[in-house]
Amino acid sequence: MNGKRDSMSRESIAHYGRTARLARWAVPGIVFSVAFGFAACTGKSNPVNPNCPTDTGSGGSGGSGGGVTTTTGQGGSTTTSSTTTTSVTSGTAGAGATGNDASGNEDNTFDHFNGPGDPFEILKQHLEEGPPEIRGRLHSCSKIPYSSLGEFLKSRGVNLDATAGAGQPKTAGQIYKEGKDSLGTANYAAREPEAYFHTTAGATKLFDIFVQAAPEIIANIQNVPACQIGGVGKPMFDTTTGECVFESLSCIIGRPAKSQDIKLCNTMLQHAAPGNQADLDLKRRITVAAFLSAAHTCE
Repeated sequence: MNGKRDSMSRESIAHYGRTARLARWAVPGIVFSVAFGFAACTGKSNPVNPNCPTDTGSGGSGGSGGGVTTTTGQGGSTTTSSTTTTSVTSGTAGAGATGNDASGNEDNTFDHFNGPGDPFEILKQHLEEGPPEIRGRLHSCSKIPYSSLGEFLKSRGVNLDATAGAGQPKTAGQIYKEGKDSLGTANYAAREPEAYFHTTAGATKLFDIFVQAAPEIIANIQNVPACQIGGVGKPMFDTTTGECVFESLSCIIGRPAKSQDIKLCNTMLQHAAPGNQADLDLKRRITVAAFLSAAHTCE
């Protein structure tokens, strides 16, 4: 019997110890939650919780029956405590701020999004955008600065000063120079910096430039220092097989071309009509423009 009583005493002591530890862990959270609940009811009439007391006006006090009243003015704040209701009032230019509601209050300019949303809808969006490496580029890639775009085009053999003849489409240089606004250049008079991301108009203008620049790049790429190795350059397309050249394709996309890039490049050329040089030139132009656009817009 004594052993049984000793065992029950030890269990009681252990249970008391667990209860005490739980109380020490839980009580601060409970106190904070209650205090936060009172704070959420301060200020104006709370549209979220109709049980909250209403503010009696600037410089006023809490409702009848006592309460916690905080009055703030230019010179500081005074707090008195009781047990039932809470209100906060502010002076005309006090050091404190009124207790605006956390959500749903039109006077609150910090109405943050509180919920993460439907996880299944988020997953559906991620699946539509593609794997993580594609989503990361989609949401983080910025546009090429206007001046950098000009230097890039020149380094690949484009003459930005060239002009088109009467009745001819504008050159890449003309589109580049006349498309400053669409390409998001800085507006110093309005104190606006250069745009950081593509707009629809800017991306469209960039594609137009690449399409018009493609023939110049094809003609000059082996002669520009940026695309030469040891002072020797290679053509955009092999003069014997007509296939895409690794070194030149790497130079226009700004990284070593992968086997998939070479395969895609050659596949695009294969769609040209056999024996039709004009169609082959068009397909080459489209191929170069497509690789330029994909490489320099993170697509």
